[in-house]
Amino acid sequence: MKKLLASTALVGALVVSGSSFAETKFGGNVENTWTSKQTQTSSVAADSYDAIGTDIEITVDHTVDLSNGWKGKVAMAIDESGAGDLSIARSYAQVSNDGLTLQIGTEGIQGAEIYPIPTVADISSDLPGLGTTGEYISSLNNTHTIAASMKVPFGTFEALYAPQSNAGKNAGDSDAAEPTDTAAGNGPAGTGYELAYKFSAMDGALTGGIGANKKKSMNQANHDDASAQSISLQYNLGSVKVGAGRLLDTAGGNGATSPTDREKTIDSFGVTLAASDDLSVGVQYKKASSDEWSSDEKTTVVQAAYNFGGIGFSLSIAQLDNDNGTAGSDNELVVFRTKTSF
Repeated sequence: MKKLLASTALVGALVVSGSSFAETKFGGNVENTWTSKQTQTSSVAADSYDAIGTDIEITVDHTVDLSNGWKGKVAMAIDESGAGDLSIARSYAQVSNDGLTLQIGTEGIQGAEIYPIPTVADISSDLPGLGTTGEYISSLNNTHTIAASMKVPFGTFEALYAPQSNAGKNAGDSDAAEPTDTAAGNGPAGTGYELAYKFSAMDGALTGGIGANKKKSMNQANHDDASAQSISLQYNLGSVKVGAGRLLDTAGGNGATSPTDREKTIDSFGVTLAASDDLSVGVQYKKASSDEWSSDEKTTVVQAAYNFGGIGFSLSIAQLDNDNGTAGSDNELVVFRTKTSF
């Protein structure tokens, strides 16, 4: 998820010998959120829910000079789990030179997780409880992968490979499980592959990316694997940024007798305005359609964000129509968030 403020991490540095150098940075953020949500369907009157939540993240980055011009990096993040205790949210190890980065672990190289539109706060699918579709690919970077990033003309090319495409950080230390075919689909998911190209042109005014991934199904009753493809463009006009993107998302686990195409098409559009050095506003619109749905899902979000020095504030007001393609199933959402990075 995007941060409102950049980290001002604590730094510890150690000169080892000669030109060798190592540096460790400690950072993180504290986030508090108030959410007000109203839901209704064609047969049930609107219900309202309010909640206040908090999230804490602590990050550690360690970099070191290696031989022959290579650099090494090990990074991790400690976050609150669903039970309220702290756990490792992500970790990875990298070696890199001027043009190539090689990695093993979770996150780090982001792959096809490309935000298609500019925003001043959360993109709509990252707002709590707002719809079932996303604007960007659910990347393999959240699982254990081997990944590479290479500088190419006008940008970077990234590739990820996951031996088990649902093996997140909680998979533990080298606890490989046999991916057994089962009708119930209880075994671990099969392999996953992901490619992405991210580019920048016109002195950075024009940016964008294309990405795709595939996650193999291990359920013998299924006849398709999960897959996704996306493309996006953003243009920076100075104080105004505009962007658009399309995501084609095909769910895995389709029964062999299913008569419909399970692909969802999600189009998203966004514009932001920097009203001052501290105040920014933005609008997002998303439309999702599928052959399985009776109606298109439509989402509109209006946002404002203010940087109050060491703390950021954001307000998001969202309207979701036809949640998950069900006509008359609508949500209204108001999210007020504070975030402090350190």
